[in-house]
Amino acid sequence: MQFLSSLLSVVTALSVFAAETPTTRPSGRWLDESGAQVMLRPFAHAPYPHPSRAEGFKNKTESFGPEHYQDSTIGIVIPKGFTPGERVDLVVHFHGHRNHVDNVITHYQMIDELNKSGRNAILIIPQGPRDVPDSGFGKMEDAGGFEAMVREVVEFLHMEKKVPSTEIGHITLTAHSGGYNAVSVFCAKGGLTDHITDVLLFDSSYGGLENYANWIAGGKNRRLVSIFTAHLAPANFELLTLLKKAGTKYDLTMEKDLSDDFLKQREALFIHTEDLPHDEIMTQRDYFARFLSLSDLPAMR
Repeated sequence: MQFLSSLLSVVTALSVFAAETPTTRPSGRWLDESGAQVMLRPFAHAPYPHPSRAEGFKNKTESFGPEHYQDSTIGIVIPKGFTPGERVDLVVHFHGHRNHVDNVITHYQMIDELNKSGRNAILIIPQGPRDVPDSGFGKMEDAGGFEAMVREVVEFLHMEKKVPSTEIGHITLTAHSGGYNAVSVFCAKGGLTDHITDVLLFDSSYGGLENYANWIAGGKNRRLVSIFTAHLAPANFELLTLLKKAGTKYDLTMEKDLSDDFLKQREALFIHTEDLPHDEIMTQRDYFARFLSLSDLPAMR
């Protein structure tokens, strides 16, 4: 589809430039930040390295070397007030272009947003392409890659005595900007599909739309939320069309009319914002926290 190709070309211009925030968190050590526990460390089943980027990546105008695809960091955030239970409930977030995990946590206030959500769930942020405009997510695009990563992180949390069980509960997937590709793949073939209850797209509906449509139609009590700026209106209209053809329930609102009653609906939900910048769509009005707070994840006790 031609308009999707043209939309993909604007992702680079709209994506985040990570250089503004230096790397500050050490690897492999638990940190206490705003009452939350935070760790960055490498994992074997992180997205990279991966053969798909063994020689780097080239888009229409730029080339990026393989050094951008060697970082196997995954960020983990255990929120303030977290109570371990019989199952481990998770939020898994996929970042946009030109970014890295440490910056994502800081720039998008992920710790505060998770705390504000009031959900008793652990946040996982895998490193994708580091500081380049690329939507590939390596192992996450392999069949079962997502499940392998999640299970490795949960096993680590169990070994660290942060959770008493390795049984996986509900999962909410979130994506900003170029993170769309990974989430779309998971909806189709990532494994753990029956555990994924909510998919939250923050100006991130650039492609893989059929996968989203099939996922929301393929099970009960699922919720897909897409908040989008004007440049992604055509892509969201296409997704709406797919849902309508399939007879799948959906609802659409302008941001000025957004209510919690709207967001509580367990179906496909679309929100058009007229004034939020692409890079502030998650945090300027605490939408990351708000959308999570109305997800199927359990509340803090």
